[in-house]
Amino acid sequence: MNNIHLLPLPARPAAIFDQSPILPGYRYPMTMTESTQAEHAKAISDVDQALQTGLIGAYRLGVNSARLDPIDVMAQPPQGFVWEPGLLSPELRSRIQIAPEQPRSPLHNHLTLIEASLNAPEVRVCDSHPVLTISPRLELEWATDSFSSQLGLVQLVESSRTLQFEDGESLALLDTEAEGVGPVLYLSDATGAVAVKPLCAFQQQGDMRRLSVYSEVTQSVPAEIKGKAVASVSVLEKYTWYLMQNADPDDMERHIWVPVHLPIVWGWSIRVQQRFDGVWDIFRKKLIMPAPSTEAPALPRWQSNTLNCRRALLI
Repeated sequence: MNNIHLLPLPARPAAIFDQSPILPGYRYPMTMTESTQAEHAKAISDVDQALQTGLIGAYRLGVNSARLDPIDVMAQPPQGFVWEPGLLSPELRSRIQIAPEQPRSPLHNHLTLIEASLNAPEVRVCDSHPVLTISPRLELEWATDSFSSQLGLVQLVESSRTLQFEDGESLALLDTEAEGVGPVLYLSDATGAVAVKPLCAFQQQGDMRRLSVYSEVTQSVPAEIKGKAVASVSVLEKYTWYLMQNADPDDMERHIWVPVHLPIVWGWSIRVQQRFDGVWDIFRKKLIMPAPSTEAPALPRWQSNTLNCRRALLI
């Protein structure tokens, strides 16, 4: 696959390129009089409306949830995080104050997707047990022309994993839809679980690097559970990957994670069952190849994770 996709941030108005650039992920104080506080109160103190303005009060990412807070317009001075400078109106932009120590580069950090691929699903034998696997891979070029930044990955998923028994009964191993909370954070296990997975070392301003993002998603295939023979294992999942950046992940009071380009969506629908010779094999598959999406929400939010959505102990 040789297609090259340039994935810039959403189109910015010409007003962006002035002598005082406002950078994504930074916290800025704002100047407001009593009259302008009332004027902007609804627009920037309501989370959903604030998203459309490019300003939010806080963005707190944890393994169990991602929470957006509105701006406190009554604070002195009001302060907000710019998650997307291209959404700022000229009037709102004029009220944002840039501190002397903050970067003022007119350039932008860029991430280029060089290649996106999906290794064919297969059933492997690991420690004498069959395991269903699939492996998406991204080849990236990461350039921090504007400011030093950390590149990270947030993985959201909508998932249904089900065992079908020989007697006709079924058992849900994982069901995110039953939670009724939309996509959840994908966690393979609880050890070292984080909301944002760092993809490389912290990168200084002016540097560029090539890197591969590789993930292996697995599902064990048990022959039986509690004495009941398993006839098949089905997996239906849609993943949304968010490639994020943060100028200082350790300073959560002054910096937040923000998307550095469009989300990447991929998925699979698989059924595994035994062949006549007793070997577990794939009998049905449908793949969604990794590709940038304009339909996925621009900023990832979730209210649970895959570990919380498990319906039974995976064997």
